[in-house]
Order: sequence, then C-alpha cells, then structure tokens
Amino acid sequence: MQGGGRAVVLAAVAAGTMMGVIAAPASAARRPTDGERAAIKRVALRACHPAPGCRYRKARVSTRNARFAWADVVGEGFSGVLLKRSSPHSRRFKVVGTQGGGIGECSYWRARAPAAVLRDLHVSGLLDDGATTGRCG
Repeated sequence: MQGGGRAVVLAAVAAGTMMGVIAAPASAARRPTDGERAAIKRVALRACHPAPGCRYRKARVSTRNARFAWADVVGEGFSGVLLKRSSPHSRRFKVVGTQGGGIGECSYWRARAPAAVLRDLHVSGLLDDGATTGRCG
C-alpha cells in the first residue's frame, strides 16, 4: 500500500474508533459516596431485619437518576432493596421495593422506577407469564 493509501486507511480507522467511543452508551451505576453508603446500609438492613442473618454487601446509585439506588442485602428469603430519595443530594432514603428469595415480576419494578433506572441498576425479573427472566429496564 502506498503512503497516501495508508494514511486514508488510518484516518478511516481512527474516525471509526472515535464514532464507537462517542456512540457508546454512558449508563453505568456508580458506587455511593461514604455518606450515601452509610444511609443506604442503615435503611436496607432495617428493611431486611425480620429475616434471619441479614448482611449488607454493596450498593449502587443510578447515574440516570441519582434519586434511586439498589442495595444488595442478603438474608433468609431476602436479597435486595430498591431505594429512592426526595432529591439527588439527600441522604434520607426510603425503600420502594424489595427482592425476596425468588425473582419478582418486572411489572412490580416498573411501577417503582423508570426503565432507564432499572437498566442502569441491573434490576432483573420475570419478563412475562412464563419463566423468561431478564433485565426489567
């Protein structure tokens, strides 16, 4: 390949790479700040408390809507909670949905949070009347 042809190919590859970077979706839940983590942990463990052996594992805050968070709290018959707060900067979370030992229906989660938030937080559930499971968002 001649020098001019190689430059054209390299320019096309570079442009394609940049297009891929620009077109990539920017949705990914983030780790909570230390203050958010403490508030989420307190509320999530309170929601799980009736179940024996409750343990807080981790939490995620939605980057699509920072009012929503998900906490992985594991106990007998309990596996997580969907939380919501009044503003993106508040540390007063409330439980809007709980995940029990089995997988819940997506319609339950969709009634509690927007699809973009459910997708961002990786909330899964039953998609239809059958046993088909997948992301709810």
